[in-house]
Amino acid sequence: MTFKVATSIKYGNYKHLQTATNNVIKLINSHWSRLKENIDFNEGVCFLIRPIKGTTKGIAFSKSNRIEIDPRYHSLEILETIAHELVHSEQYKQNRLVFDATNRSWVWSNTSYRTTTSFRQYYNFPWEVEARERATAYINKYCPV
Repeated sequence: MTFKVATSIKYGNYKHLQTATNNVIKLINSHWSRLKENIDFNEGVCFLIRPIKGTTKGIAFSKSNRIEIDPRYHSLEILETIAHELVHSEQYKQNRLVFDATNRSWVWSNTSYRTTTSFRQYYNFPWEVEARERATAYINKYCPV
């Protein structure tokens, strides 16, 4: 696992997020062994910590084995996002989720799904449902309220 911090946080308009960024790194390090026990992701994952446009809290990239995390949220939301994105990393690793660039579609368990701009459709894609459920289960197990 490696960490990168966006230039905008290091030197630019988001320097005020440096403490939050350090907290994200500490959070990941403190949960790393439990995350590895619960999710089968590639351990060489690179976390890029940066502000993400809109309400997106995290993004997983299959080819680069990179996960982007927005540090502007509460630590519990960030941890749930990390678990969620690591589930996607597992899905990529196990080839259960593949992006078909030729057809601009996702393939999940041998079924093709067209990319969409509809949040409702995106929210109900089977890989998103699995990632939400497993991230919630992780939080409930290790961070009970």
